[in-house]
Amino acid sequence: MTAQAGQREALTHALLGEGGLDAPAIQSLADAIGREHAAAHPASPEAFRALLDRKARTPAQRAELGRHAPQIDRRVAAKRIRALGEGDADILFDLARPLAALASLGRTDDANLLANRYLDVTPQGASGWALLPLYMSLHVEDDALADAILAPAPPRLVAIGGLSGTGKSTLARLVGHRIGRPPGARVLRSDVFRKRLAGVPPETRLPSAHYTRLNDQHTYQALYESADDHLACGNSVILDAVFMNRSERDVAAALAHRHRVPFTGIWLEAPERDRLARVAARSGDASDAGVEVAREQSRRPVGVLAEWHRIRVNRPIELIVSATRAALDRTRR
Repeated sequence: MTAQAGQREALTHALLGEGGLDAPAIQSLADAIGREHAAAHPASPEAFRALLDRKARTPAQRAELGRHAPQIDRRVAAKRIRALGEGDADILFDLARPLAALASLGRTDDANLLANRYLDVTPQGASGWALLPLYMSLHVEDDALADAILAPAPPRLVAIGGLSGTGKSTLARLVGHRIGRPPGARVLRSDVFRKRLAGVPPETRLPSAHYTRLNDQHTYQALYESADDHLACGNSVILDAVFMNRSERDVAAALAHRHRVPFTGIWLEAPERDRLARVAARSGDASDAGVEVAREQSRRPVGVLAEWHRIRVNRPIELIVSATRAALDRTRR
């Protein structure tokens, strides 16, 4: 057994066990799966295609498989079919195995975190995320659950903004699994996109030269382009960014209007002392914002927030999630 496969097996066993894993450990599992996939050799697609045909038991599964046939063909051409421990398969089909197991256990929040982290470090594109419900369904033993995973869920766009230290990423993680078909919404985080544009992993700290106004523009542009692709593929999206400027918020709303999907803007607010304490306590996070950045943000105006739902975060997280769910329900079609 390779080191990558051994680490993955141990973490997967712990994830599916009674105690589960915390968020950093789930991210480590996603990274281990990505490394294993990167090390695997390309394989012949015939066995994988036959496997898909065998596993598609219900009419809903067979219809979904037919709808995604062109995308599967493109993944074959891109050498996404690899020789893996369980046989030749699309790497996303392999990722879907633990996602389906988590769904069977009712732990869709963990599945959403695992899937999002994998695509953050091993990009697969919007069409790849759109394949995950099918692949998860084919791993599920119970036909009723398999079809429930494939039940229609109209896409929507959610933007979570606020100054550094208000808990945007935490909230996105806690509500992402409730939006869209399993594994939930694709969470697109500006901090991760900034690192991707720089060609470094999410937790690598960048020098101040990467935090210019031009870099900000490039980061938001990449964020919006990815959101546009996901909405075009029928995926629900959460945008996680500061959204300090009204123009940035307006573009997010315009994207939803363009795709004719519901838009919900969530603006998180906290006293400066709470934000500074939260920022100072960060470690191993994609955000490079420090105390001085958080203080500087406090001095800048954010403009009109009339169409965004303002939520105070200096209270228990359960109340914050409840308020967010209420805001989502108010903008549901």
